[in-house]
Amino acid sequence: MNLKQSMKRRLRGHAEDTDVNLTAVMNIFLILIPFLLLTATFMRIAVLELTLPSLDRARQTTVQKQESVVLNILQIQEDGFALNSPKLKFPKLGKKNGEYNWEALAGQLRRVKEKYPQSQDIIISPEDKIRYETIITVMDRCRKAGFPNISISG
Repeated sequence: MNLKQSMKRRLRGHAEDTDVNLTAVMNIFLILIPFLLLTATFMRIAVLELTLPSLDRARQTTVQKQESVVLNILQIQEDGFALNSPKLKFPKLGKKNGEYNWEALAGQLRRVKEKYPQSQDIIISPEDKIRYETIITVMDRCRKAGFPNISISG
């Protein structure tokens, strides 16, 4: 017998005898999948509900309280904040040591609330390069200062 014939017999013999046993693989997956599902951490996305100032609500407020609508605009810029409110002049708030001046912003928002206690609306106007975290922090500070109705302007 030559070498080619013996190789063919060996290969033929192996092909007939081999059986794939999937039981072990199935057992691993049966244990692994529930384990992965139980240990997985799922991301919870927070939803912020924003209400835009509407003309109907502004008319109702004006008719009921005989007060005018106050337009407060807070600009978030790379170098600081600029708050605009009617009949109030605020200097631009620059950054301190590379960080936004949160205390000064809270002070300006308090002054607006003291002057216009009925005002609940504020429009936040961030620049394009402002980080999302900064916008959320500004929104939280506005809510704490008494401005629950927040709008975002582009």
